[in-house]
Amino acid sequence: MLKLIVIGLLTLSGFNAFAQDTQKDVDTEQAGTDIQQDDWGDDWGDDWDEEPSAWQHAGFLELAYGDRLDSDRLFARQQVLSEFRWHQELEYEHDAFNFNWAHDVWYDDVLQTSQFDLRELNVQFSKFGQTDFQLGRQISTWGTGDLLFINDLFPKDWVSFFAGRDDNYLKAPADALRITSYFDIANVDLVVTPKAEPDRFINGERFSLFFPLRSSQVGGGEVINPKNPSTTEIALRLFKNINGHQFALYGYHGIEKSPTGINPNGDAFFPQKNVFGASYQAALGIGIFNLEIGHHQAREDRQGNQALIPNSQWRGLVGYNMELVKKLNWGSQIYLEHTDNHVTLINNSFNPEFEPEQNRYVITNRLTYQAMQDKLTWSLFVFYSPTDEDSYWRPSVNYRHNDQWQFTLGGNLFTGQDNHTFFGQFEDASNWYTRIRYQF
Repeated sequence: MLKLIVIGLLTLSGFNAFAQDTQKDVDTEQAGTDIQQDDWGDDWGDDWDEEPSAWQHAGFLELAYGDRLDSDRLFARQQVLSEFRWHQELEYEHDAFNFNWAHDVWYDDVLQTSQFDLRELNVQFSKFGQTDFQLGRQISTWGTGDLLFINDLFPKDWVSFFAGRDDNYLKAPADALRITSYFDIANVDLVVTPKAEPDRFINGERFSLFFPLRSSQVGGGEVINPKNPSTTEIALRLFKNINGHQFALYGYHGIEKSPTGINPNGDAFFPQKNVFGASYQAALGIGIFNLEIGHHQAREDRQGNQALIPNSQWRGLVGYNMELVKKLNWGSQIYLEHTDNHVTLINNSFNPEFEPEQNRYVITNRLTYQAMQDKLTWSLFVFYSPTDEDSYWRPSVNYRHNDQWQFTLGGNLFTGQDNHTFFGQFEDASNWYTRIRYQF
């Protein structure tokens, strides 16, 4: 039923709105006139003396639907997205502090349950003339990668990302304290999460995944349900902008964000890890160049001989982003994962044929084109791994009719030669999706 509603609304509202807006653009060009002063009417009015409200709010209602392109035999229903969502934001500005609240409430027809997600509930304030504090539930991010994360160890929502929800939902919230101080020599960013917040990882409930110990796909329900870690996460960044050159050093003490370890009982868990890294970003030619590197240290497998815990890795990327022609932007990255003690890993593995290559490469390309006064946006993002021989394609088109109505159509397409590679395991999860959003 939800599928029919979405398609019907797209047909009756989206394309009709597209046609009306296109005709408006044509009429404006034919008239060849600019907005006249009289068009402002009484908007200037007598509101100059009114005090702006300390309270600000915004939100949206969204109807979304997504379906697999091919069936997955592990699931009775093939929908990956079928929901009606209400998002609300509230902000209060005071001379001494800011208060932020944001939540999502939605009915998930795929899981046939109502859901609530508190995305923000925090207080921001400044002290000592140079230090900002943010305390409470918040979304954090840093690093230079485009959908590739080396030193950004804040939680991600991979279920939303693969299902076709808005890209903003890739970043998940956590309860944390963030302190940012500004000094002449360098700026300091510290994020402390008292109780570690893992990724919202693929657990088999909506998408199946490859399980090495069974040598097969598992799914159709919550087949991976590890105990939540109680470890404290500490993330540190030192950053400085020198004449347009942005430098940063990173440190992290916490956990693997997904349950990549398996204990002797055969249960998944979150191995402990440290990360040390650096990044650089600056203008180069007609575009932006970025470089990032990080060493992911497995604290429980420093020698690489624990078969059920991933080895330490060096990870790095180089990227470049530029405008090819007017309104057409292109960005590309080359990403590398180098596994430490790879020979030891293979010698101790229960399934050496499923272990990653010592050097795994991923190449990404992003193309974005905007038309119709930036109301229509075409986008394509592609991950391709020449070592794994798999790929992940993310095409989408978004039409913004006005400040209230937006229409999106897109897909998540996975390919792979083997079902044990990172993207190849999700080949049966390939899907198309559509979203209708009303903002207020």
